[in-house]
Amino acid sequence: MGDQALIDSDISDPVGYVPTDNYTLKAENTDRIFVIGDTTNVPTSKAGSVAHYMSSTLVENLVREIDGEYLLPTFDGHATCFLSSGFEKAIPLDFNYDVEPLSGKFPFPGMGPFSLLQESLSNHWGKMMFQWVYWNLLMKGLELPLEPQMNIAGKIRKTAA
Repeated sequence: MGDQALIDSDISDPVGYVPTDNYTLKAENTDRIFVIGDTTNVPTSKAGSVAHYMSSTLVENLVREIDGEYLLPTFDGHATCFLSSGFEKAIPLDFNYDVEPLSGKFPFPGMGPFSLLQESLSNHWGKMMFQWVYWNLLMKGLELPLEPQMNIAGKIRKTAA
């Protein structure tokens, strides 16, 4: 459930999520309110990476709204996460609204070093590394050169047999 304060304010739906345009991140039926992270009702993961990817769309559109310009529908539902699978192994996922998790290499297409949709020790260490980067760099305001929109380069689409 979302936060009780949102439910009490009547800005959210009955379970506490703010109805949000999936692509511009503007709260529906409101003026100058934008929504990010767990507060939204967008159909994607509630992972921290989603909020990170949302932030560039939100900031750009907030400024555009203030300047009286049209909002850009640039958020694609991008999510990147490492699922801990136990015994020091993890499975990385990268997906968006239109593309389900695919196998392949991440973050560098064809090189990795992480193997998407595969359980491995190296993926576990990737998760541990990203956790350190998150708390020690991103939370202090450092920007990483991560593209907000999902890139399918290096990913393998399964073809129908």
